[in-house]
Amino acid sequence: MDVGVFLAALAMGTLELSEAGAVSAIYAGAYKSWIPYIYGALGVLVVLLPTFTLGRFIELLPIQYVLVVGAIILAYFGYRLIRSARRSFKGIRKHHGEEKEGMGVVLVVAITEALEDALVALALIPQSYSSTLLGTGISAVLVLGLTALLKNQIARIRLPHLKFVLSSLLFSLASLWILEVTLDVTEFIVLPLFLLYLGVNYLIIKI
Repeated sequence: MDVGVFLAALAMGTLELSEAGAVSAIYAGAYKSWIPYIYGALGVLVVLLPTFTLGRFIELLPIQYVLVVGAIILAYFGYRLIRSARRSFKGIRKHHGEEKEGMGVVLVVAITEALEDALVALALIPQSYSSTLLGTGISAVLVLGLTALLKNQIARIRLPHLKFVLSSLLFSLASLWILEVTLDVTEFIVLPLFLLYLGVNYLIIKI
């Protein structure tokens, strides 16, 4: 086993998948249902299973097309989230599709976080497939355990505030991916983009 590869896969998997677990726990608490956990797990599996079954073949796909399609999906759900957050902050009555929309958000967040983890895993697989698989697998189990232990604390986060922050995050990731395709930018630009969208979304909520 390659210890370095194992630790890198473990650390990255824990970091990325923990956000998917937290979002699932918050939505589960808000809707008093276990269904968000199912959507979160499905989103992770949809990405990680092909990553480790197809392995190096995924690297042959044009990353530019993957980023553009992903950016469009993230921007769409970012729009849906900020629209829903605005209704909540203004006390506008929720429509009947609100819960279904929330499940879609959990799915997209889980897919997004798993995709970030998968990109790192693809870089590690050529060095040691077994170490990458073991590190990622343990990280998934670790995140499941932490989510189960801390679900009550996580569920206390208010849903409208989560939607506000998640929308800003999705918009900033979508913008980053588009800029990576069109311009030679560094990933550090995601922080100013996130702060920018926090301001823009705040104005949208207040209008």
